[in-house]
Amino acid sequence: MNTKPSFGFGKLAEIQPAAPEPATPVAREIDRVADRLGFPSREVPTRRKRRITVDEPTDQLNLRAAIADINVFVEWCERERMSYREGFGRLVAKIGA
Repeated sequence: MNTKPSFGFGKLAEIQPAAPEPATPVAREIDRVADRLGFPSREVPTRRKRRITVDEPTDQLNLRAAIADINVFVEWCERERMSYREGFGRLVAKIGA
């Protein structure tokens, strides 16, 4: 006889998770009071990402540069309200000019 012992775990497939409980009025009131008092939310914030699609192929370039040069580049991009990719493209266009 070749019987495997179950150790009482034979019905594990029948276990189902409990349905989540809806937010009760008490929980909503606690969240409202906590927000008013400046406590951070328990909920994980969702990070918004600005996605501008580019039709041409792209790649990544990592470089080591002087901090002063990087700061000038970042300030210029912010002042011109453009992404680093757009700023790099403008600089490369000036090389050919």
